[in-house]
Amino acid sequence: MVKAYPEWVYKCKKKGTAIHKIGNNFYLYEVESKWDRKLGRARKITKRYLGVITPDGLREPGYRRNKVSDVKEYGASSLLLRDNEDIILNLQKYLGDWWKEIFVLSVLRLIHRTALKNVRLHYQDSWLSEEVRDAKLDEHSIHNLLEEVGRQRADIVRFLKAITRSKKEAVLIDLTHIFSLSENIGLTAKGFNREFDFTPQVNLLFMFSLQEKLPLFYRVLPGNVRDVSSLKSTIEESGIEDVIIIGDKGFYSQDNVNLLKEKKLKYILPLKRNNRLIDYSVLKEGDKKKFEGYFRFNERFIWYYRSRKEVSVWVYLDEALKAKESQDYLSRIETHPEFGYSIEKFYENEPRFGTIALITNLKRISGEKVYQYFKSRVEIEILFDTLKNILQADRSYMRSDASLESWIFINYLSIIYYYRIYQKLITAKLLDKYSISDVILHLSKIRKVKISNHWIDLEIPKPTRKLIEKLNLHIT
Repeated sequence: MVKAYPEWVYKCKKKGTAIHKIGNNFYLYEVESKWDRKLGRARKITKRYLGVITPDGLREPGYRRNKVSDVKEYGASSLLLRDNEDIILNLQKYLGDWWKEIFVLSVLRLIHRTALKNVRLHYQDSWLSEEVRDAKLDEHSIHNLLEEVGRQRADIVRFLKAITRSKKEAVLIDLTHIFSLSENIGLTAKGFNREFDFTPQVNLLFMFSLQEKLPLFYRVLPGNVRDVSSLKSTIEESGIEDVIIIGDKGFYSQDNVNLLKEKKLKYILPLKRNNRLIDYSVLKEGDKKKFEGYFRFNERFIWYYRSRKEVSVWVYLDEALKAKESQDYLSRIETHPEFGYSIEKFYENEPRFGTIALITNLKRISGEKVYQYFKSRVEIEILFDTLKNILQADRSYMRSDASLESWIFINYLSIIYYYRIYQKLITAKLLDKYSISDVILHLSKIRKVKISNHWIDLEIPKPTRKLIEKLNLHIT
């Protein structure tokens, strides 16, 4: 049978359509068959015009080509996709069955701080749904993800090692906690915390790179476990070599120090001001010549000396802090003498004002470096603040140990993305003008619109354009 039209014309014909040739052009129409009683047979009815057929395919009518069919958030999703390709590749390698869902959940946690029940709505509105297609985000699939991934701690560890590449520079290690009211989580226990909140909790142990300012590793521990053995096993699990344990004043005890020594762990621990290891004689004499020296830290001068040779206890004096504490104590003598404040106790305690004492087993390291390491603990505090306040992950509603492990892993990835934006702000010297949340908010204003089968960029707000230029981002 000889075909009446060229082959490329028939490629556009589908069931329920008909081709009409008018002049030298070919047009496609929607048709249907309807039974005609008078004729006693089916009659073809021409309905909607679908477009003109060309060798390149069907060209829809103008009114349909210019019709908006979808709008999606593009800027923040695009940045996080591009900047975390290594995360995607390693998720595919080590957690392949669930990589799409894990990545999408972690990105949306950062952008929207969203609860799991709302994830699918945000996904549909995000460019992630175009780049990472067919992620299964219904309630049943998310439940299966949380249970299955949480049982794959060995795969999670392999993933963490792959993205940290066995860092050898100094790494800090510290603990925080999150609360959980689930009765099915074996890791929960009533643990002590500085807020004096005894809600059942689990502990999170983080390892943090000073050089890269990134969290490198994490581990979930029972809520009543804060001992040295857990630190040692976590370091061994991570494979990271040069680790310094930075504790708070509540961590120091002679038993803990003995265990740290036995486990051959490096540490820097602050001492309470009434600890007998601290020698205040140099401060009482008030002779600066007896100090080993001074250094500048955050625009303040810090004097320092080592109080005992057999056990390295470094004592630091911040005179600006000393003046502030002295004035505060004197004012309390006048306002709250009933609490035991007196001039006699002022004279007794005055040498200790403005001081920090640190015990450490680090060898061949200056007092200034020890102080800098300890003060770098603020980086971990920022990490904990990000986890609890930015991602709002300080309370868990997971129902099992496995799902809790998965939930922490997803939030850990969100923290990685957060700190990578943080590094961009540091590099561009914009940290005093923009927060990470500011960057995400601005970029989320960049949206794409789908007209027919094509995506085009919507107008970018001027403040967002300025931020893109300052950060030297390439988002189109």
